[in-house]
Amino acid sequence: MERRSITAAPPSASPDRSEHPQSLRAAWVAVTGLAAVFLIEMLDTSVLTVALPTIARDLSASATEVQWVSGAYALVFGGFMLAFGSVADRFGRRRVMLLGLTLFGLASLSVLLVTEPMGLIAVRTVVGIAAAMTAPGSMALSFRLFDDDALRVRATALISTVGFIGLMIGPTAGGLVLSIAPWQALLLVNVPIAALAILGIRFGIRPDRPEELHRVPIDLLGAVLGTAAVVLTLLTPTLLVDRAGTIR
Repeated sequence: MERRSITAAPPSASPDRSEHPQSLRAAWVAVTGLAAVFLIEMLDTSVLTVALPTIARDLSASATEVQWVSGAYALVFGGFMLAFGSVADRFGRRRVMLLGLTLFGLASLSVLLVTEPMGLIAVRTVVGIAAAMTAPGSMALSFRLFDDDALRVRATALISTVGFIGLMIGPTAGGLVLSIAPWQALLLVNVPIAALAILGIRFGIRPDRPEELHRVPIDLLGAVLGTAAVVLTLLTPTLLVDRAGTIR
């Protein structure tokens, strides 16, 4: 009798897609965290505008100091964004973003210690640096999260929409908060948003991998030139306002 040996066929290899969510709902933790990042970046651009007269009165700030309270955030945010893009490429976008969010929350919390205009300008400067640390990963991590281009586009659109809503409602939201709380609350609101973003990214997005890091030179010259350009753009009208006040 012929003996036939039956060998079980190995299971067919199927691509492992468990690493990449296949819907926005499956990635809601990460998407919420990334949306919170873009929200906090955009909200801080405009939320303090409505409180400037109150801040000037409470801190006895000059017109120049008020201008820097308003502009310090945008100044360093825009000036250092490219440099921190290189830092994130070298050390990991997720890692740099988490560090930036931690700094964002702590710097915002330190507004409780502010008693003079220069202290508030320093707080706004550090918050702007923190925002520059988070910016490079806002969209890059959403592309890492999904392997489907359609989902990437949908996630990017959702995250961007949340951020632009924050930019548009900033002054209105600031006015509502200012009607029931001191102006410091406009910066303290960053703390829970930063905490939400940290949790979403920490638990929703995998850590950076060595092969994803790029050993590119950090663009310090670009950061210096970019910051200098923004400083000159901001400084000119500020000095004109101060000069006009002196002439009068």
